[in-house]
Amino acid sequence: MAPSSSMKPRRSRGVGVALSACCAVACWTSQDAFFGFSASSRAARTARAATSGPAEGQYRLRYFDGKGVVETARMLFAIAGIDYEDKRYSVTFGTPGDFTTISRPEFDADKAAGRMDVAMGKVPILENAGSEFMLPQSKSIERYLARKFGMMGSTEEEGAWVDAIGEHLRDINDVYNKKGMFFMKDAEKKAELQKTWFEQELPPMLQNLEKVLPGSAGFAVGSTLSLADVQLYKLLKDTYGDQDISAAYASCPKLQAIVSKLQEHQGLQKWIAERPKTMF
Repeated sequence: MAPSSSMKPRRSRGVGVALSACCAVACWTSQDAFFGFSASSRAARTARAATSGPAEGQYRLRYFDGKGVVETARMLFAIAGIDYEDKRYSVTFGTPGDFTTISRPEFDADKAAGRMDVAMGKVPILENAGSEFMLPQSKSIERYLARKFGMMGSTEEEGAWVDAIGEHLRDINDVYNKKGMFFMKDAEKKAELQKTWFEQELPPMLQNLEKVLPGSAGFAVGSTLSLADVQLYKLLKDTYGDQDISAAYASCPKLQAIVSKLQEHQGLQKWIAERPKTMF
């Protein structure tokens, strides 16, 4: 199940829409106003996800019909080639963008039935077929899967560094999210904030991150593929919509090598090419 240490690491809307929606998901998952999307289930084809329940795969991952906070977990499944059911709760708006007009009957039914209790009424939730094990919280799910798939480093120290890099990336994302661009109606101001972010604020953050990466040979930690590599790839290539942010890490050879290695990962790239096209 674990990727080989020698394995070669095997994206649609504009940056404003895609990023705004992603930022919203982080808020939606902690606000009851969002927790009622109508439900649908899609197969994560690249990772051979089951369409009729976890009996056909070991895992079921329940989340909204979007990339949001679980796309890193989906990437882990794709890289490891592990079967799972990609259970998605879709969202419909009576008025596009108006959160007071959300239609959410099936999610409400699941929530009323107690299927979200383990997550305090929220998603994502990872389930393990054949057991009562259910795990909430996106970062906990990422770390759990990474350990299962042999992607948390080769030693306790490397595992600690994989975790630390994830926290560094959380700090970077928090700075961006606090700009509040999702609810910003002033397009000119939003464009100005984005320009400042990509050209002035993000580059030095990435340069500082580059300096502390303890890995080698195109890996963030140690000399094997880890969760940290996938999280870095997600930030640099799959977080800002169609925006090419390569200039922001042009002076970061380690980050460039990590991106390059995962762009060569066939399983991951197949998933990215074939995954459902969603609003966020």
